[in-house]
Amino acid sequence: MKVQERKDLELVLIRLNEMPQPVQIFIKNKLDNNLSPSSALEYVRDFGIFFNWISPKLWPHVEISKLTLALFNDINADHVKQYMNHLTYSKKLQHSSMCRKILSLRSMFGSLHQEFDNDGNPILRRNVFASFTMKRPKNTSEVAHQLQDKILRVNEIPAFVKFVQQDVSKLNNPQAQWFHNQNRNRDVSIITLLLESGILVSDIVNLDLNDICIQDGYVMVTRQQSQVRKKHRIMFGESAKTFLYEYLKVRIGTYAPNPDEAALFLAKPNGESHGQRISKRTIQAMVKKYASKFGTSEVTVRQLTHSFGFQYAETNNIRNLKQQLAQRNIESLEKYFILSSLHE
Repeated sequence: MKVQERKDLELVLIRLNEMPQPVQIFIKNKLDNNLSPSSALEYVRDFGIFFNWISPKLWPHVEISKLTLALFNDINADHVKQYMNHLTYSKKLQHSSMCRKILSLRSMFGSLHQEFDNDGNPILRRNVFASFTMKRPKNTSEVAHQLQDKILRVNEIPAFVKFVQQDVSKLNNPQAQWFHNQNRNRDVSIITLLLESGILVSDIVNLDLNDICIQDGYVMVTRQQSQVRKKHRIMFGESAKTFLYEYLKVRIGTYAPNPDEAALFLAKPNGESHGQRISKRTIQAMVKKYASKFGTSEVTVRQLTHSFGFQYAETNNIRNLKQQLAQRNIESLEKYFILSSLHE
């Protein structure tokens, strides 16, 4: 199990203790059927948001962890509509994020609807989420059109990298500048690696020093494919090489890792003496911070990967892209070639 998966699984097990028993059973069954720990963690987060919202309304005197499946029958369609409004207007979630949370609940309630009492009757009388069909993009072309305003264009990428490296200093207050000076080499290395390889954020978290060959310009990542873990070589560009060399020069001096720390990318939490493996959330927050200051608040870690896919598709065929991104199916890559055609 990869480092990030191990961390995610630990978080899942901790958070499950706060969940109703039916939710615990659902997640554990999913894990037994090879659901990845990171996906399980997203499920648990989604369920936590829902139960923290609905419990005070329906069961104010019952701890969330003590809720029974029979009590779930109190939830009706009006509650679902109110919850969707809560996600949209109070949480200010984008439509796609709101859809994912509702679909997660629909999946769980559909599964729990199959639980029966001693008389053979379903304990949960109905899946109250079943009638809420959330509109998702119908085809690859629609996905591509939705992405086109959320990626960095080819001419924006050097400007964004330069901004992360130095121009952000013009916008920083003294405290922010201190942190930028501390982490500048690491941050620009991670961002250029995302933009020049298409690597995933979980891959970056899991990278060890011996997974990277800067001279030959590649990293080795492990991906799950049909219940088999496979190693993949992912190439990266010249700018990433340059920034990685610069980062490695200061890695020990800046982060003071323990001698046995194998992680490539480190972070030093406040109050800690030694740097530790960087977390996924730290990388996500870091990219969001720079993107917001750069004026492209829609850009996330995932959009940087999409930006690479778009660039790569302009000069390569789909099989080369499949190999570079270590993807299992070609259909998921077609959006990049459609994006490329939209900008010809």
